[in-house]
Amino acid sequence: MNEPLLNELSEGILKVDEGLAIVEANSSARKLLGEVEGKALPDGLHVQGISKIVDSFISELKFETDTIYVKDDMTLYLRVKVVPPYIVMRNITNEKLFENAKMDFVNSIVHEFSTPLAVINGYVQLLIEKREKLPEEVLETIVRISRSTNRLARLVEELGLLSNLELQNYRVKVETVNLRELVDEAIGDLESKWKRKKLQIEVSVSPDIYAAADSMLLFRIISNLISNAVKYSSIGEKIEITSYETDRKIFLSVKDNGIGIKSDELPRVFERFYRASNAKTSGSSGLGLGLSLVKHALNLIGGTIDIRSRYMLGTTVTISFPKKI
Repeated sequence: MNEPLLNELSEGILKVDEGLAIVEANSSARKLLGEVEGKALPDGLHVQGISKIVDSFISELKFETDTIYVKDDMTLYLRVKVVPPYIVMRNITNEKLFENAKMDFVNSIVHEFSTPLAVINGYVQLLIEKREKLPEEVLETIVRISRSTNRLARLVEELGLLSNLELQNYRVKVETVNLRELVDEAIGDLESKWKRKKLQIEVSVSPDIYAAADSMLLFRIISNLISNAVKYSSIGEKIEITSYETDRKIFLSVKDNGIGIKSDELPRVFERFYRASNAKTSGSSGLGLGLSLVKHALNLIGGTIDIRSRYMLGTTVTISFPKKI
């Protein structure tokens, strides 16, 4: 190691030999872990999930994980990256605490909003049932209230689901799911929106493709992707939904010719509450939760996501997930 240079880095760096002994540590690593040179890797880097770190090192595979390290009765969060023969550590405690604070806030919002929304919706439905006794202008107002209440209820539900996905509280139920049925259901749910914009939706998904996935999560994923394509497409444009299979995976793509995403903003689209700059000025509503939910849900069902976009020319989102074998 070029020790003078590495000692200037804020990341902790360990050099480990083939016998899993720590042979060198820069100043940031020593400040974090103490004097670890000469110790075995599991003893010097005493963190949760150390076995996976050791396994990847032995296999000479690059690996990255977020883990917990306890020092002087203080819990620190570390991002550990294995790049044999080096291990790089970054203290992400402040980031994690901020994320936890945001999550606590979201959970409070979900809890506090759910009950009053259910009460409001209950009374609105009672009024709608008595529609024949109400003046037409009053009924129209009640219907608007119902739509707004349902929209807010869906948002709260989505926040709650995202919170559970991020905290890994959601129990995945793997079942056999017909992909075409989920796509058709999502398109049907969004029918009023895409018809209002006179969009053409072309579907090239075989009715004989079956996934091994949680049906509710996969439906939410597909629905969010199609909803985004509808939201950011201009009147009269076309949305294409296609799929193909490999031996073990299914790939589904949703392509639009809408406003696209700037290349420098693409890395941030999976952040909660993040909306691209042109999305904010497009007049389309949203809080920027959809792709964050999609990313977390795909992680739980063993899927991946890839986004290709050209600013003002359109976006293609391709997801993969396990196939029923």
